[in-house]
Amino acid sequence: MNNDVLNMDGVAQAELLRANLLSSQELTQYYIDRIKTLNPPLNAVVSTMFDEALNQAYSQSYAPGPFAGMPYLIKDLNAVKGQPLTLGTKIMEGYIAPDDDQIVKRARQAGMVMLGKTNTPEFGFTPTTESPFLGPSRNPWDLSRSSGGSSGGAAAAVATGMIPFAQGSDGGGSIRIPACCTGLFGMKPTRGRMPISVVMNGFATTHALTRSVRDSAALLDAMGGPKLGEGYAAPMQHRPFQKEVKEEPRPLKIGYMTDMGGDVPFDPEVSQAVEATARLCEKLGHHVERAAPSYDHWPFYQAFETIWAVGGALSVEEACKLNDQAITRDNMELLLYSLYEKGPRISSLEYEKARQFLAQQTESIAAFYEDFDVWLTPTLAQLPIELGRYDTTRKHADEIMAISDMYCPHTPIANVTGQPAMSVPLHWSKDNLPIGSHFMGRFGDEATLFQLAAQLERAQPWWGKYAEIQ
Repeated sequence: MNNDVLNMDGVAQAELLRANLLSSQELTQYYIDRIKTLNPPLNAVVSTMFDEALNQAYSQSYAPGPFAGMPYLIKDLNAVKGQPLTLGTKIMEGYIAPDDDQIVKRARQAGMVMLGKTNTPEFGFTPTTESPFLGPSRNPWDLSRSSGGSSGGAAAAVATGMIPFAQGSDGGGSIRIPACCTGLFGMKPTRGRMPISVVMNGFATTHALTRSVRDSAALLDAMGGPKLGEGYAAPMQHRPFQKEVKEEPRPLKIGYMTDMGGDVPFDPEVSQAVEATARLCEKLGHHVERAAPSYDHWPFYQAFETIWAVGGALSVEEACKLNDQAITRDNMELLLYSLYEKGPRISSLEYEKARQFLAQQTESIAAFYEDFDVWLTPTLAQLPIELGRYDTTRKHADEIMAISDMYCPHTPIANVTGQPAMSVPLHWSKDNLPIGSHFMGRFGDEATLFQLAAQLERAQPWWGKYAEIQ
């Protein structure tokens, strides 16, 4: 079973379960054993519910959904009834969630069996996962480096085969960044395609980290749709995304850039990898040319940071109230404490100016897609960073954002505009570190991205790389 399962994606494993060629109890025990063996050096899974999962799998008390009996991991920013919810912060120590949140309810409706919670930075606010409270999530390709953030634990678990796929969320790149760092496929859906977070002006949404493109498509089919009363709705999809991945895309017009003209230092290997991706797309019949949307990058980032700071301050305040904690420097990182201090100093007028500016920039960026189908960039400007570089215990929010500006300059754009975007693992560095290629599509057009990603996956498969770290 070991080789068979590890050579299958989640969709294939679910098919075995439906055909009664494999039992949920067997599969659940298999992944529990893998977590016990592989997790200690990586610190990807931070709490477990193994007994509950085995009981559920044995009794077949899961829903008869498309992933009935499949093991799943939930990011520790999400509530699972009766389980710890830490949000990566000491503030939430000892807190037990009274109910499932919306995305966990949907996972259960799809038939998932919950095995545990994955590591996340404090409140999910950094592109690296290394909070002092939960400890760092290490990159399986190099244990001295970050697995990305904020879904870093989920990424490390999926990359090493501790689980076939895992839930993640993305407010500024938090699915795509860890996908890039660990060699996974990571899709951020269109705003409204999945339940969104009310924090940060609706910039954050949820989905998953996967090895295969079709797993991502199938999970989005199974759990997609806005929650009741939500103020956003994505355009209706024409057919299931699982069917889209089987279709060859029409010849696309792709604009791309390998750097930012000197404003941000890009690792040469990163730029070379994206150039190679552009050439691969060209070879596959797409029209590729150097081009980028018209937007004011640094004012854009500054406005994003304004929304980010206010959201951070509110998150701290609400968590302290939820777990009956005082707001002190002793129970949180300097990053979040400085956000708590900074947030109230931002006036409602400043906030509204930032929000309106980003809305105007969104219109300008959307104009690019009148001429182009897709925009290709590096996912990250650098290779996966070394652990400790962020040091949120000693750095203020402004310092952290300055580092992020240089590390992930492109990923927040899709969160602001609401467009779908994905990181595709097509390249590895000379030192065997993953390099993601980032594609952003038209609002509501995940279909084109899924078709393109599946075509790239067929042309330049990455699955064989996982054998090196599992």
